Amino acid sequence: MAGIYIHIPFCKQACYYCNFHFSTTKNYKILIKSIQDEIYLKKKFLNKEKIESIYFGGGTPSLIKSEYIKQIIKTLKAHFKIKNNCEITFEANPDDINNQKLKIWKKLGINRLSIGIQTFDNAILKSMNRSHNSLLAKKALKKIKTQFNNYSIDLIYGAPKSTIKTLKKDLKIIKDINPPHVSIYNMTIEKNTVFYNLKKLGKLKFPNISSVLKQYQIIHKSMIELKYINYEISNFSKNNFISIHNSNYWKSKKYIGFGPSAHSYDLKYRYWNVSNNQKYINEINKKKLPEKKEKLSKNNIINEHIMTRLRTIWGLNLKEIKEKFQIDLYSIKKNELNLFKKEKHIEIKNNTIILNKKGKIISDYITEKIML
Repeated sequence: MAGIYIHIPFCKQACYYCNFHFSTTKNYKILIKSIQDEIYLKKKFLNKEKIESIYFGGGTPSLIKSEYIKQIIKTLKAHFKIKNNCEITFEANPDDINNQKLKIWKKLGINRLSIGIQTFDNAILKSMNRSHNSLLAKKALKKIKTQFNNYSIDLIYGAPKSTIKTLKKDLKIIKDINPPHVSIYNMTIEKNTVFYNLKKLGKLKFPNISSVLKQYQIIHKSMIELKYINYEISNFSKNNFISIHNSNYWKSKKYIGFGPSAHSYDLKYRYWNVSNNQKYINEINKKKLPEKKEKLSKNNIINEHIMTRLRTIWGLNLKEIKEKFQIDLYSIKKNELNLFKKEKHIEIKNNTIILNKKGKIISDYITEKIML
Protein backbone atom coordinates (compact mmCIF):
# COMPACT_ATOMS: atom_id res chain seq x y z
CA MET A 1 0.00 0.00 0.00
CA ALA A 2 1.16 3.53 -0.76
CA GLY A 3 0.05 7.17 -0.61
CA ILE A 4 -0.23 10.14 -2.95
CA TYR A 5 0.31 13.80 -2.05
CA ILE A 6 -0.85 16.67 -4.28
CA HIS A 7 0.62 20.10 -3.57
CA ILE A 8 -1.67 22.98 -4.58
CA PRO A 9 0.69 26.00 -4.34
CA PHE A 10 -1.77 28.87 -4.08
CA CYS A 11 -2.88 31.11 -1.20
CA LYS A 12 -4.92 34.30 -0.87
CA GLN A 13 -2.22 35.86 1.30
CA ALA A 14 0.92 34.90 3.21
CA CYS A 15 0.51 33.69 6.79
CA TYR A 16 3.37 35.23 8.75
CA TYR A 17 4.62 31.90 10.17
CA CYS A 18 4.44 29.76 7.01
CA ASN A 19 7.46 28.69 4.95
CA PHE A 20 5.65 26.20 2.70
CA HIS A 21 5.91 26.87 -1.01
CA PHE A 22 2.98 28.90 -2.33
CA SER A 23 2.10 31.70 -4.69
CA THR A 24 -0.59 34.38 -4.69
CA THR A 25 -0.68 34.46 -8.51
CA LYS A 26 -3.69 32.85 -10.16
CA ASN A 27 -2.38 30.76 -13.05
CA TYR A 28 -4.45 27.86 -11.71
CA LYS A 29 -5.37 26.28 -15.04
CA ILE A 30 -1.81 26.01 -16.35
CA LEU A 31 -0.45 24.64 -13.08
CA ILE A 32 -3.21 22.03 -12.73
CA LYS A 33 -2.55 20.86 -16.30
CA SER A 34 1.14 20.47 -15.38
CA ILE A 35 0.22 18.39 -12.30
CA GLN A 36 -1.86 16.11 -14.54
CA ASP A 37 1.10 15.78 -16.93
CA GLU A 38 3.42 14.97 -14.02
CA ILE A 39 1.02 12.23 -12.90
CA TYR A 40 1.34 10.68 -16.35
CA LEU A 41 5.15 10.98 -16.31
CA LYS A 42 5.34 9.20 -12.93
CA LYS A 43 2.66 6.57 -13.52
CA LYS A 44 5.14 3.69 -13.09
CA PHE A 45 6.76 5.05 -9.91
CA LEU A 46 4.87 2.78 -7.49
CA ASN A 47 4.91 -0.38 -9.65
CA LYS A 48 1.12 -0.71 -9.56
CA GLU A 49 0.94 -0.75 -5.75
CA LYS A 50 -2.52 0.04 -4.42
CA ILE A 51 -3.12 3.58 -3.19
CA GLU A 52 -4.81 3.76 0.21
CA SER A 53 -4.56 7.52 0.80
CA ILE A 54 -4.59 10.71 -1.27
CA TYR A 55 -3.86 14.05 0.36
CA PHE A 56 -4.48 17.47 -1.20
CA GLY A 57 -2.27 19.94 0.67
CA GLY A 58 -0.74 23.32 0.08
CA GLY A 59 -0.99 26.14 -0.09
CA THR A 60 -4.75 26.22 0.01
CA PRO A 61 -6.51 23.54 -2.09
CA SER A 62 -9.93 24.96 -1.18
CA LEU A 63 -9.01 28.14 -3.07
CA ILE A 64 -9.22 26.59 -6.54
CA LYS A 65 -12.27 25.52 -8.56
CA SER A 66 -13.70 22.10 -7.80
CA GLU A 67 -13.45 21.29 -11.51
CA TYR A 68 -9.65 21.29 -11.20
CA ILE A 69 -9.81 18.85 -8.29
CA LYS A 70 -12.10 16.64 -10.35
CA GLN A 71 -9.56 16.64 -13.20
CA ILE A 72 -6.72 15.63 -10.88
CA ILE A 73 -8.69 12.80 -9.27
CA LYS A 74 -9.76 11.54 -12.71
CA THR A 75 -6.12 11.54 -13.88
CA LEU A 76 -4.98 9.70 -10.74
CA LYS A 77 -7.63 7.01 -11.22
CA ALA A 78 -6.54 6.58 -14.84
CA HIS A 79 -2.92 5.84 -13.93
CA PHE A 80 -2.90 4.39 -10.39
CA LYS A 81 -4.75 1.58 -8.63
CA ILE A 82 -6.87 3.39 -6.07
CA LYS A 83 -8.49 1.38 -3.26
CA ASN A 84 -12.28 1.51 -3.13
CA ASN A 85 -12.22 2.92 0.41
CA CYS A 86 -9.18 5.15 -0.19
CA GLU A 87 -8.87 7.99 2.33
CA ILE A 88 -8.96 11.25 0.35
CA THR A 89 -8.08 14.27 2.50
CA PHE A 90 -8.59 17.85 1.37
CA GLU A 91 -7.10 20.85 3.18
CA ALA A 92 -9.40 23.84 3.43
CA ASN A 93 -9.49 27.27 5.06
CA PRO A 94 -12.63 28.32 6.96
CA ASP A 95 -13.27 31.30 4.67
CA ASP A 96 -13.56 28.98 1.65
CA ILE A 97 -16.25 26.78 3.18
CA ASN A 98 -19.84 26.88 1.97
CA ASN A 99 -22.56 24.24 1.62
CA GLN A 100 -22.27 24.04 -2.16
CA LYS A 101 -18.53 23.39 -2.10
CA LEU A 102 -18.90 20.78 0.62
CA LYS A 103 -21.46 18.86 -1.43
CA ILE A 104 -19.29 18.99 -4.55
CA TRP A 105 -16.15 17.87 -2.69
CA LYS A 106 -18.06 14.96 -1.20
CA LYS A 107 -19.41 14.00 -4.63
CA LEU A 108 -15.84 14.01 -6.01
CA GLY A 109 -14.93 11.30 -3.48
CA ILE A 110 -13.25 13.48 -0.87
CA ASN A 111 -14.07 11.81 2.46
CA ARG A 112 -11.89 13.73 4.93
CA LEU A 113 -11.27 17.45 5.44
CA SER A 114 -8.36 19.12 7.23
CA ILE A 115 -9.35 22.62 8.36
CA GLY A 116 -6.69 25.26 9.07
CA ILE A 117 -8.17 26.99 12.11
CA GLN A 118 -4.89 27.56 14.06
CA THR A 119 -6.72 29.31 16.93
CA PHE A 120 -10.13 30.72 17.79
CA ASP A 121 -8.58 33.88 19.25
CA ASN A 122 -9.10 36.86 16.94
CA ALA A 123 -6.06 38.83 18.14
CA ILE A 124 -3.75 35.88 17.49
CA LEU A 125 -5.35 35.18 14.09
CA LYS A 126 -4.78 38.81 13.11
CA SER A 127 -1.16 38.70 14.26
CA MET A 128 -0.63 35.59 12.06
CA ASN A 129 -2.24 37.36 9.06
CA ARG A 130 -4.88 34.64 8.75
CA SER A 131 -7.76 35.38 6.39
CA HIS A 132 -10.56 34.27 8.74
CA ASN A 133 -11.82 35.13 12.21
CA SER A 134 -13.17 33.03 15.07
CA LEU A 135 -16.84 33.41 14.15
CA LEU A 136 -16.19 32.41 10.55
CA ALA A 137 -14.26 29.34 11.73
CA LYS A 138 -17.12 28.21 13.98
CA LYS A 139 -19.69 28.71 11.22
CA ALA A 140 -17.52 26.73 8.78
CA LEU A 141 -17.20 23.83 11.21
CA LYS A 142 -20.94 23.79 11.78
CA LYS A 143 -21.48 23.43 8.02
CA ILE A 144 -18.79 20.74 7.73
CA LYS A 145 -20.47 18.62 10.41
CA THR A 146 -23.62 18.39 8.27
CA GLN A 147 -21.70 16.85 5.35
CA PHE A 148 -18.59 15.09 6.73
CA ASN A 149 -18.17 12.78 9.68
CA ASN A 150 -14.39 12.64 9.18
CA TYR A 151 -12.55 15.93 9.50
CA SER A 152 -9.56 17.35 11.34
CA ILE A 153 -8.91 20.72 12.96
CA ASP A 154 -5.40 22.22 12.91
CA LEU A 155 -4.37 24.30 15.92
CA ILE A 156 -1.10 26.06 16.83
CA TYR A 157 0.18 26.80 20.34
CA GLY A 158 3.15 28.88 21.44
CA ALA A 159 2.35 31.69 18.98
CA PRO A 160 2.90 35.40 19.70
CA LYS A 161 0.12 36.74 21.95
CA SER A 162 -0.83 33.19 23.00
CA THR A 163 -1.25 32.52 26.72
CA ILE A 164 -2.56 29.78 28.96
CA LYS A 165 -5.89 31.63 28.88
CA THR A 166 -6.15 31.71 25.08
CA LEU A 167 -5.15 28.04 24.89
CA LYS A 168 -7.80 26.99 27.41
CA LYS A 169 -10.36 28.96 25.38
CA ASP A 170 -9.37 27.01 22.25
CA LEU A 171 -9.60 23.70 24.11
CA LYS A 172 -13.03 24.61 25.49
CA ILE A 173 -14.26 25.18 21.92
CA ILE A 174 -12.73 21.85 20.86
CA LYS A 175 -14.68 20.20 23.68
CA ASP A 176 -17.91 21.81 22.46
CA ILE A 177 -17.35 20.94 18.79
CA ASN A 178 -15.96 17.45 19.53
CA PRO A 179 -14.18 16.93 16.17
CA PRO A 180 -13.02 13.39 15.29
CA HIS A 181 -9.40 14.51 14.83
CA VAL A 182 -7.23 17.40 16.02
CA SER A 183 -3.63 18.24 15.06
CA ILE A 184 -1.97 20.62 17.52
CA TYR A 185 1.48 21.95 16.60
CA ASN A 186 3.99 24.04 18.50
CA MET A 187 4.81 27.13 16.47
CA THR A 188 8.35 26.98 15.11
CA ILE A 189 10.07 29.99 13.61
CA GLU A 190 11.20 29.13 10.09
CA LYS A 191 13.60 31.14 7.94
CA ASN A 192 12.16 33.27 5.14
CA THR A 193 8.99 34.06 7.07
CA VAL A 194 7.68 37.39 8.36
CA PHE A 195 7.82 36.11 11.95
CA TYR A 196 11.48 35.08 11.53
CA ASN A 197 12.44 38.55 10.30
CA LEU A 198 10.43 40.34 12.99
CA LYS A 199 11.98 38.19 15.72
CA LYS A 200 15.46 38.83 14.32
CA LEU A 201 14.78 42.58 14.51
CA GLY A 202 13.51 42.24 18.08
CA LYS A 203 10.01 43.34 17.07
CA LEU A 204 8.17 40.15 17.99
CA LYS A 205 7.82 38.52 21.39
CA PHE A 206 7.06 34.82 21.82
CA PRO A 207 5.96 33.00 24.99
CA ASN A 208 8.94 31.78 27.02
CA ILE A 209 9.91 28.10 27.11
CA SER A 210 8.26 27.57 30.48
CA SER A 211 4.94 28.90 29.15
CA VAL A 212 5.15 26.76 25.99
CA LEU A 213 5.86 23.61 28.02
CA LYS A 214 2.92 24.44 30.27
CA GLN A 215 0.72 24.86 27.19
CA TYR A 216 1.79 21.44 25.91
CA GLN A 217 1.05 19.80 29.26
CA ILE A 218 -2.41 21.38 29.34
CA ILE A 219 -3.09 20.21 25.76
CA HIS A 220 -2.07 16.62 26.51
CA LYS A 221 -4.06 16.43 29.76
CA SER A 222 -7.16 18.05 28.26
CA MET A 223 -7.21 15.96 25.08
CA ILE A 224 -6.82 12.69 27.00
CA GLU A 225 -9.67 13.75 29.33
CA LEU A 226 -11.77 14.36 26.20
CA LYS A 227 -11.13 10.71 25.18
CA TYR A 228 -8.76 11.45 22.30
CA ILE A 229 -5.98 9.01 21.41
CA ASN A 230 -2.59 10.74 21.24
CA TYR A 231 -1.41 8.44 18.44
CA GLU A 232 1.43 10.78 17.40
CA ILE A 233 3.02 13.58 19.41
CA SER A 234 1.05 16.35 17.66
CA ASN A 235 -2.03 14.35 16.63
CA PHE A 236 -5.14 13.34 18.55
CA SER A 237 -7.99 11.23 17.27
CA LYS A 238 -11.21 9.61 18.35
CA ASN A 239 -11.58 5.85 17.80
CA ASN A 240 -11.46 4.89 14.09
CA PHE A 241 -10.42 8.38 12.94
CA ILE A 242 -6.62 8.04 12.91
CA SER A 243 -5.27 9.61 9.70
CA ILE A 244 -4.20 6.85 7.32
CA HIS A 245 -2.10 9.21 5.19
CA ASN A 246 -0.12 10.74 8.06
CA SER A 247 0.27 7.37 9.78
CA ASN A 248 1.82 5.95 6.63
CA TYR A 249 4.52 8.64 6.75
CA TRP A 250 5.38 7.53 10.27
CA LYS A 251 5.33 3.87 9.24
CA SER A 252 7.79 4.60 6.39
CA LYS A 253 5.48 3.50 3.59
CA LYS A 254 6.05 4.61 0.00
CA TYR A 255 4.45 7.82 -1.21
CA ILE A 256 4.54 9.91 -4.35
CA GLY A 257 4.13 13.68 -4.56
CA PHE A 258 2.89 15.84 -7.42
CA GLY A 259 3.16 19.61 -7.81
CA PRO A 260 5.85 22.22 -7.05
CA SER A 261 7.88 21.37 -3.90
CA ALA A 262 6.17 17.97 -3.46
CA HIS A 263 8.26 15.09 -2.09
CA SER A 264 8.30 11.37 -2.92
CA TYR A 265 9.84 8.34 -1.22
CA ASP A 266 10.36 4.79 -2.54
CA LEU A 267 12.22 3.29 0.48
CA LYS A 268 15.60 3.82 -1.23
CA TYR A 269 15.52 7.37 -2.59
CA ARG A 270 13.97 10.65 -1.51
CA TYR A 271 12.80 12.95 -4.29
CA TRP A 272 11.71 16.59 -4.20
CA ASN A 273 10.27 18.84 -6.89
CA VAL A 274 11.50 22.36 -7.60
CA SER A 275 9.84 24.98 -5.37
CA ASN A 276 9.04 27.39 -8.18
CA ASN A 277 5.79 27.32 -10.14
CA GLN A 278 7.16 28.59 -13.45
CA LYS A 279 10.26 26.37 -13.40
CA TYR A 280 8.03 23.42 -12.54
CA ILE A 281 5.71 24.18 -15.48
CA ASN A 282 8.65 24.70 -17.86
CA GLU A 283 10.22 21.34 -17.02
CA ILE A 284 6.93 19.47 -17.29
CA ASN A 285 6.34 21.09 -20.71
CA LYS A 286 9.65 19.55 -21.81
CA LYS A 287 8.38 16.18 -20.49
CA LYS A 288 11.09 16.27 -17.81
CA LEU A 289 10.61 15.58 -14.12
CA PRO A 290 11.33 18.82 -12.19
CA GLU A 291 12.97 16.98 -9.32
CA LYS A 292 16.17 16.17 -7.52
CA LYS A 293 16.84 12.97 -5.62
CA GLU A 294 19.03 11.61 -2.86
CA LYS A 295 19.97 7.99 -2.27
CA LEU A 296 19.55 7.17 1.39
CA SER A 297 22.35 5.35 3.21
CA LYS A 298 21.55 2.44 5.50
CA ASN A 299 22.08 4.72 8.52
CA ASN A 300 19.77 7.37 6.98
CA ILE A 301 17.02 4.78 6.64
CA ILE A 302 17.55 3.39 10.14
CA ASN A 303 17.56 6.88 11.69
CA GLU A 304 14.39 7.84 9.87
CA HIS A 305 12.80 4.62 11.11
CA ILE A 306 13.79 5.51 14.67
CA MET A 307 12.60 9.11 14.39
CA THR A 308 9.19 8.35 12.89
CA ARG A 309 8.30 5.30 14.99
CA LEU A 310 9.31 6.94 18.26
CA ARG A 311 6.81 9.76 17.71
CA THR A 312 3.86 7.36 17.65
CA ILE A 313 1.71 5.39 20.05
CA TRP A 314 3.00 2.19 18.41
CA GLY A 315 6.57 2.95 19.42
CA LEU A 316 9.92 1.68 18.21
CA ASN A 317 10.06 -2.11 18.05
CA LEU A 318 13.59 -3.37 18.73
CA LYS A 319 12.88 -6.80 17.26
CA GLU A 320 11.66 -5.23 14.01
CA ILE A 321 14.83 -3.14 13.74
CA LYS A 322 16.98 -6.23 14.32
CA GLU A 323 15.16 -8.24 11.67
CA LYS A 324 14.90 -5.42 9.15
CA PHE A 325 18.38 -3.87 9.47
CA GLN A 326 20.46 -6.59 11.19
CA ILE A 327 21.47 -4.35 14.09
CA ASP A 328 20.93 -4.69 17.82
CA LEU A 329 19.91 -1.13 18.72
CA TYR A 330 19.48 -1.92 22.40
CA SER A 331 23.07 -3.17 22.69
CA ILE A 332 24.41 -0.17 20.76
CA LYS A 333 22.42 2.39 22.76
CA LYS A 334 22.10 0.50 26.04
CA ASN A 335 23.44 3.30 28.27
CA GLU A 336 21.22 5.98 26.72
CA LEU A 337 18.09 3.83 26.77
CA ASN A 338 18.60 2.71 30.36
CA LEU A 339 19.11 6.32 31.46
CA PHE A 340 15.92 7.48 29.71
CA LYS A 341 14.08 4.56 31.26
CA LYS A 342 15.44 5.35 34.73
CA GLU A 343 14.39 9.00 34.36
CA LYS A 344 10.92 7.81 33.27
CA HIS A 345 11.05 9.37 29.82
CA ILE A 346 10.49 6.05 28.05
CA GLU A 347 8.99 2.64 28.70
CA ILE A 348 10.23 -0.60 27.15
CA LYS A 349 7.43 -3.14 26.84
CA ASN A 350 7.35 -6.23 24.65
CA ASN A 351 10.62 -5.19 23.03
CA THR A 352 9.12 -1.82 22.10
CA ILE A 353 10.33 1.64 23.15
CA ILE A 354 7.44 4.03 23.84
CA LEU A 355 7.69 7.66 24.90
CA ASN A 356 5.71 8.46 28.03
CA LYS A 357 4.24 11.86 28.90
CA LYS A 358 7.60 13.25 30.11
CA GLY A 359 9.42 11.78 27.14
CA LYS A 360 7.16 13.44 24.59
CA ILE A 361 8.25 16.84 25.87
CA ILE A 362 11.90 16.10 24.99
CA SER A 363 11.22 13.73 22.09
CA ASP A 364 13.70 15.45 19.74
CA TYR A 365 16.49 15.12 22.30
CA ILE A 366 15.74 11.43 22.96
CA THR A 367 15.60 10.71 19.23
CA GLU A 368 18.92 12.43 18.64
CA LYS A 369 20.60 10.39 21.39
CA ILE A 370 19.48 6.99 20.12
CA MET A 371 20.05 7.59 16.43
CA LEU A 372 23.11 5.99 14.84
